[in-house]
Amino acid sequence: MLFCFIVLITGVLVTALVDAGTAIQAANRADTYAAEAARAASIAIGPVPTGGNTDAQLAATAARSYLDQAGATGTVTVTGPGIVEVSVTVTDSTPMLGIPVSQTRVHTAQLLVGVTTGKGLS
Repeated sequence: MLFCFIVLITGVLVTALVDAGTAIQAANRADTYAAEAARAASIAIGPVPTGGNTDAQLAATAARSYLDQAGATGTVTVTGPGIVEVSVTVTDSTPMLGIPVSQTRVHTAQLLVGVTTGKGLS
């Protein structure tokens, strides 16, 4: 009887750990996709952002292109000259219980050109 109880509890714990790992992996992928898409968008704007509509279109296109190539879904928002915010949601099913798990991460990238002061600079 005790053996059956131990096996049951062990099975529940293993299932919970494996399925929790899926949520962690989804969060990591969403984080990576959002960061890289934001980086691609800020690079597409170029070294001298004008803040115009053309910059916003270039940034959004570059970020969406990265997300498409990665197979991820998300939103891209240009919030200012040289500033891009990307939100990505990754949804997976847990391997043992088949429960859908969604993780959303947001990254903002700002292209800084000619910076002479700030953190890390002396």
